[in-house]
Amino acid sequence: MIFDFFKKSSNVVPFPIPYTEPPSAESEKMYSIGVTTDNKITLTMGYTTFTMTKRDCTNLIEQLELFKNQLREDE
Repeated sequence: MIFDFFKKSSNVVPFPIPYTEPPSAESEKMYSIGVTTDNKITLTMGYTTFTMTKRDCTNLIEQLELFKNQLREDE
C-alpha cells in the first residue's frame, strides 16, 4: 500500500509535442523603414519596431553620423 504511490498510473496524459513553425521568407529581412498613417516613421529590426517623429528621426541620424565619423576609414 505504501509503495503503491511509486507505481505507474494509467490515467496520466502525456504532454503534447510542441509545434514550431519554420521561419518564413519574411524573417530573412534585416530591417525595414516605413511611415505610419499618423505621420510617424517606423524602423523595424528583427522583432523590434521603433516608431519616431520627424524630430526623433533627425536626432537618430545625427547620432549615427557622429558615431560613423568616429570609425576608422579602413573598415
